[in-house]
Amino acid sequence: MKLVERGALHVCGWNVETTAENNDRDIAALFDDFFRSGKDAVLRGLPGSQPGYFGLSWYTHGHDRYCYLLGIEVDADATPPDGSVLKTLEPTRWAVARYEAGKDVLKAWTEFYFTDIPHEGFAPNDPYNLYFEYYPEDVHSDFELWVPVVTG
Repeated sequence: MKLVERGALHVCGWNVETTAENNDRDIAALFDDFFRSGKDAVLRGLPGSQPGYFGLSWYTHGHDRYCYLLGIEVDADATPPDGSVLKTLEPTRWAVARYEAGKDVLKAWTEFYFTDIPHEGFAPNDPYNLYFEYYPEDVHSDFELWVPVVTG
C-alpha cells in the first residue's frame, strides 16, 4: 500500500446503479455496452482525455445501493456526451494498492478496505464517498484500488 496526495480529478463515463446481489450482471453489461457501442472512442475525443480506465463507485443508499461509473480522466471543462456523467473528485489523500490481472476485484476490495488500510493505521474517509479502480492499460490488465483515507 502507498499513500498518494492527489489534486482534483475529473472522470467522465457511463454508470449504472446496482446492489451487491446484482453487481456482476449490471457491471458486466455496463462494460459490454461501453466497448461494444464505441463509448470508449467517444470519450477519447474529449479534451484532456488520458490513457487508462476508471471504475468509480459511490454509495447512493447507505451501503445497500451504489453507482459504478466506467470512464476515463478528462479536463474539468469537458462536455459530457449525452447520457454520460462527469464526476469531480476533490483533492484528498488516497491509499493505493496494485493487483495483478486476474485477481478477483471484489475480494481485493474487501481485503484492502477492511484489512490492509486499518492495518496501516488509516481508515477509509467514508464521507468523501468516491472510490475507484484504475486500469492503466486496459480493463483486463493489472489494476489499482484507490480509497480516500484519514488517520485511523
